[in-house]
Amino acid sequence: MKNPFKSQEDPGNLEQLQRRIALIFVGLTFFSMTFFGVADYLMGLSPGLLKIRIAYILLFVASFILIIKYDKYLLAMNIMLALILGFTIMNYLHNDGFKGPTIFNLYVFIVAVAIFFKKPLNLIWFTLSIGLYLVVFYLESVGQIVVEKNYADLKDLFLDNMLTILITSIFIFIGVRIVVINYQKQNQALIKLKEANDRNLRELQSLNEKKNQLIALLSHDLKNPVASLASTLQLVDLELISKEELGQILAKLKKQSVHLSHVLSNTLGWVVTEMGDHSPEPVMINVYELTSETQELMGVQAGRKHQKLEKVIETTDLVLPIQKDEVKIILRNYLDNAVKFSPEGATIYLEFQFDGKSFRWNVKNPGKEISAEVQNQLFDFNVKSSMGTQKEKGTGLGLGLCKQIAKKIGFNVGYERSADGFNVFYLEKALPTELN
Repeated sequence: MKNPFKSQEDPGNLEQLQRRIALIFVGLTFFSMTFFGVADYLMGLSPGLLKIRIAYILLFVASFILIIKYDKYLLAMNIMLALILGFTIMNYLHNDGFKGPTIFNLYVFIVAVAIFFKKPLNLIWFTLSIGLYLVVFYLESVGQIVVEKNYADLKDLFLDNMLTILITSIFIFIGVRIVVINYQKQNQALIKLKEANDRNLRELQSLNEKKNQLIALLSHDLKNPVASLASTLQLVDLELISKEELGQILAKLKKQSVHLSHVLSNTLGWVVTEMGDHSPEPVMINVYELTSETQELMGVQAGRKHQKLEKVIETTDLVLPIQKDEVKIILRNYLDNAVKFSPEGATIYLEFQFDGKSFRWNVKNPGKEISAEVQNQLFDFNVKSSMGTQKEKGTGLGLGLCKQIAKKIGFNVGYERSADGFNVFYLEKALPTELN
């Protein structure tokens, strides 16, 4: 039998609690029956009562087997309470009636009924126990029954009552203590559950808010370009615009299409990050090739502002376990921001560093230092964005998306200001121990 004061698998499981207390109840009853049997024998009390105790001990052993082997604790408890109630009345009749210790046994009985049973069983047992005791008490007081006198003197009376008080106090203390301990554990479990539910609710509300913001963003950013394209095609079809005007309109539509492509790409990335149940597995990737692909992909965008995009990487054959697509999304967003917030003609650096234990990409661009207040919110999910140096629009999803993706694949993201006056956005990760 496990220690009843040790933690349970489920503190809120009433059936489990009752089963554990039932085991303790049986054990303590077995001990008390044996103890009082020996005490009665030594004190020379009624031999008939001693025989009854021995019979009851055997019945309690049978009840213990019902609980342990067949898990019938409720049946066992009903049998035991019936035996105890019967023994209580016999003890009253053969052990000095109301002067004896029977009343203390009744207290244990009532506590056991309160702990183990629900309505209507608890009320039935309670009424039966109190009723029977009051009946025999009344019959004795009016002389209708004669109880057996066993105490030779007041010393024997004191010893028997003292021992009964001690044992019944232990019964009541342990039973109430277990209930209190379980209540405290249940309360703690409920508090933790409430905290978890509140946290999940906040996350759900935040996700729902982000979803609404995304819908508003997409409906706004898609509406105007699509409407412009439809109007342009209609005017071309009606031959109402010149080639020169068509060229200007197409240039504007091209610029809008780049922005839309970035909006849709980031939105898709966010959806995949939020909806995905599992982190993508890393594969062995040549770092130089990945860095070069990213540089080439963003080079065209930098070229529109006459900017130079240079990569800084010392190795050409280093292969590392990387989630390629996710890393490219993060680096592309970094470079997109660098192009957006750097002046025309600036040089932007895509730098890779490796020290044998960890690796890191830095995207460095010139520009004024980001304030501490803004730094604290850089990687928050926010659909509000700042205009670039040429009034370029952003989605506001980029850095928040980067942080979510990085967390999912085990990378760290961050911002720092370099000593030579560059804003540096980094993506880093420690190598697994087996690869160090």
